[in-house]
Amino acid sequence: FFFVSWQRPMSTQQFMAPIQHLEPAPARSGLGLAALVGVAAGVCLLALTVSRPNTMMLRPIIVPKTATPFSTHAAVIQRPTASVETTMSGEPVLHTSTNDRVEDAFYHAVAIPKAPVTSPAGWWFAAISTTAAALFSLSSLLMYRRWLANVEAGIAAYEAKLDARAWRMAQVVGEMPASTGPAAVRVVDASGASAGEQTMNLKTAGMNSKGLVHKKLVAELANRRQANAHTKTRAEVSGGGKKPYAQKGTGNARRGSSRSPLLRGGGVSFGPRNDRNYKQKINRKEGQLAISSLIQNRAGIITVVNGLDSAITGPSTKQAKAMIESLKQPDSGNKVLIVVNNTDIFDEADPLYLSVRNIPNVRFRQQKQLNVADLLWPHQILVSDKAMTGICGRYSA
Repeated sequence: FFFVSWQRPMSTQQFMAPIQHLEPAPARSGLGLAALVGVAAGVCLLALTVSRPNTMMLRPIIVPKTATPFSTHAAVIQRPTASVETTMSGEPVLHTSTNDRVEDAFYHAVAIPKAPVTSPAGWWFAAISTTAAALFSLSSLLMYRRWLANVEAGIAAYEAKLDARAWRMAQVVGEMPASTGPAAVRVVDASGASAGEQTMNLKTAGMNSKGLVHKKLVAELANRRQANAHTKTRAEVSGGGKKPYAQKGTGNARRGSSRSPLLRGGGVSFGPRNDRNYKQKINRKEGQLAISSLIQNRAGIITVVNGLDSAITGPSTKQAKAMIESLKQPDSGNKVLIVVNNTDIFDEADPLYLSVRNIPNVRFRQQKQLNVADLLWPHQILVSDKAMTGICGRYSA
């Protein structure tokens, strides 16, 4: 029953819960268990088969009115000295007497003893019992191997599920290593010539970086959401003040208004409302730690450009596009984020902003405007030297 019960279909969580921290038993343990059970069953059956009965099994006694002589070997049944008489109601009555001839029909119900040990029937029964025990052992072993295979398959499926979840999280927030050590970023001048490297060492959340960045991203996207869809309830729909028809006598369901949500032209139950608030709050320090962790994580695609703030003196989309192509790292994508230093008031007449705002897949942000969504979006991040100084000063470890 133990082995068969494990063959019922179970989900991964059901059978993974008790064995999540245990290793599956080796196959030789199942073989030993099955062999032990089979030998024990065979020994028990063999012992029951070859044991000699010491009592006689008696069936119910049936005494006919007219006795018929019946001969039985004296070694098997020892006849007592008794006689049987029948009363007027037909019930048999046993009287002890000295008569040696007792009605044989009285002992017709006495059972003959079972076959002795040395009989062929006993040995055949013992052989069949041993064979059945061996088959039971084999079937137990096969069921154990099948259960073990199911457990291993469940463990593999659970690990694959964890890998898939980690992959989905990486697609959302990127790979977030637990290392908090400093990282080197590339430094170039406005023409694209290499100017060495710069060490960047910002605060990170370590193993919690991935979850923290995801929390910050969800909060940012929710705070951008606007509740534009709006429906009216039955109280807001025009009309419906008159009772459509009489309360009784029409055969219809009773109605008090024609603007019920059940009717065409009526209100809407539980529909979207434009006064819904989608805002999500996140602690200020949590948000700053998420941004610094993400910047440290994306150090490989960051390029520090010396003099980027004043690289373009007049609005020129063609010049800005050529400059971006010369500053990008080789074999990088076409999405570019440009980060410049903070200003007290954002100047929409900034030549760099006017030059890049019409270029596809290019975003322009000041250092104080950095957010998780913008940092996850680009394939390449161009940061001015002044903005990098401000970032290191604000988020330094």
